[in-house]
Amino acid sequence: MQRKLSSFDIYVIVTELQEILDNCIEKIYQISKDEIVIKIKNIQTKEKKQIYIKNGDFLTITNKDFEKPKNPSVFAMTLRKYLSNGRITKISQHEFDRIIIINIGKKQGEYKLIIEFFSDGNIILVDTNGKIINPFIKQSWAHRKLSGRQEYIFPPSQINPFKLNKEKLNELFKESNSDIVRTLAVNVNLSGAIAEEICEIANIDKKIKTENVEKENISDIHRSINSFITKFENKKFNPVFVKEEDKIIDILPFKFKSYNKYSFEKAESFTKGLNFFIKETPEKIKIKESKVDKKLGKLDRQLKMQKEAVKRLEKEIKQKKLEGDLIYLHYQEIEKILNEIQKILNLKDKKDEIEKINNLDIVNKFIPEKNILLLNLLDTKKNEYPVKISFRMSVSKNAEKAYDYNKKLKSKLSGAKKSINVTLDQIKKVEEKKKIDNEKERKKPDKKEKTYWFERFRWFISSNGNLVIGGKDSKSNDIVVKKYLKENDRYAHAEIQGAPSIVIKNKGLEDKKIEIMEKTLTEACIFAASYSKAWKQFAEADAYWVYPEQVSKTAQSGEFVPKGAFIIRGKRNYNRCKLEIAVGEIIIKDTKKIIGGPVSSVENNTNKYVILQPGNTKKNEIAHKLAKIFDVDVNKIDRVLPPGGSTIIKSIGIDLNS
Repeated sequence: MQRKLSSFDIYVIVTELQEILDNCIEKIYQISKDEIVIKIKNIQTKEKKQIYIKNGDFLTITNKDFEKPKNPSVFAMTLRKYLSNGRITKISQHEFDRIIIINIGKKQGEYKLIIEFFSDGNIILVDTNGKIINPFIKQSWAHRKLSGRQEYIFPPSQINPFKLNKEKLNELFKESNSDIVRTLAVNVNLSGAIAEEICEIANIDKKIKTENVEKENISDIHRSINSFITKFENKKFNPVFVKEEDKIIDILPFKFKSYNKYSFEKAESFTKGLNFFIKETPEKIKIKESKVDKKLGKLDRQLKMQKEAVKRLEKEIKQKKLEGDLIYLHYQEIEKILNEIQKILNLKDKKDEIEKINNLDIVNKFIPEKNILLLNLLDTKKNEYPVKISFRMSVSKNAEKAYDYNKKLKSKLSGAKKSINVTLDQIKKVEEKKKIDNEKERKKPDKKEKTYWFERFRWFISSNGNLVIGGKDSKSNDIVVKKYLKENDRYAHAEIQGAPSIVIKNKGLEDKKIEIMEKTLTEACIFAASYSKAWKQFAEADAYWVYPEQVSKTAQSGEFVPKGAFIIRGKRNYNRCKLEIAVGEIIIKDTKKIIGGPVSSVENNTNKYVILQPGNTKKNEIAHKLAKIFDVDVNKIDRVLPPGGSTIIKSIGIDLNS
């Protein structure tokens, strides 16, 4: 698929998944690093299906054959332990978010399998008390933590278009500084494809800035949203594949007007249609099995064999007891046949006589040369059973032989049951050891992420590769200048009180010397202005750069230089700066870092970022949204954001709906 599932797609999937309610969960596999397959069975019809989950991407019902791993992953084993033989009691969408909740009923209560389709996705197993048993991916944000034994907390609620009135829509447009389509996609929680469809239905140019939208336009947009939503409320789905040059590239719940450049092909259902996007050759998961898991696996297989042996013995014991009883029940008939057979055995030509025996109703098969005599004996309820008789023994001896074998089997059964108890004790001990090992592993501190010296300050890497650092407060302003401003570096500052002191190093991250170019100086000025108090008040601000020798802490007679401030002597090189920064994700020596800085510098170092301008969305809200998108702790985002509110005006390489 060319896009991520929207909340509307999830709505359709949940509606269609109601057909698997009351299905029983049989087996669970992790077939690759991001694919889970759950085998289910309809209790009434005995029909078997599979729930296929591609983590973070989509969920579908499929009958495809998948190559199963020889050893199940820890996550798959955990799901099996708690969910096997459970019954699917409920399937729902959390509010209007991209979250599917599958409730599974067991004797001990109801478990939940929560599947999140935003950001990098996740699959979380939650116990009967709402505590996380195991997440597919351990994740942490300021407002919630996805790891074992933690209470599962849903992410912050998004706007629900089903409950959106015209007044709220008008308010969302007033708060936005973007165009119509982005406002609908992000602020109204419609997703990109649906936002474009709403614009098409309303016959409005999607690129119009929200500040230029008239009241009539708002009314048209609101009517279009309601018209679109009505199809979902009425469950009027006619799913279609989207084709480009005969190649299927997407699937929709029904035809979209905005997809007029493409052709459509009818799909059986939206959920089943997602089958088409299952990759044929998934990347295999590498599972490292511990010694404890190997031991546990061996004991589980041993226990299974022992239980099968017990069932087999119990069946044979019942069979032999029945055979002895049936022989005595038909004593006279069998004795008569045995006497006839003894006479036949002494004859030279006995073919006709053997045929006569075989024609008797009670005889199933008589082949003397192979010592076979099989009789069909009826019990007291007229049920027929085949019983093998030795025609060289008396009726009593045949019955005694069945009873004696019955006793031997009972002795074996007693031994087999004792073996099961021994194996169960061994399993219990190994599981206790595993529990202790897991607890030790859980208590191990997370591997500390490498932190670089410049991360104490504000920082970015210029388009030319220069490292640029800045103070966060008066104390760090002093440190930045006194400790790190060297000969051949440059100093930058915004023409406003409360701006950070910026040092442009004449070297990069590897300490390799890099000449400071004009573009780097311009970026440093933008950095100084954007991270100053100007962000809260203006759209533009003045900033300047100077040489190190022009920066001094020594005041003239009668002057006072406060902490974090400096005296600048000589010519200042000014730049009029538009207040705009980018926040993105970069990799420094295999470590993911979040960077904030001038747009030109960030886009030169990563292809995954968002662009911010001063706006009305609170800093805290922006931080939480970006933390979710970049899958990092909210504090890492907070550190790179300018002071005050912002507006996301553009995203590159990421889905703003995540």
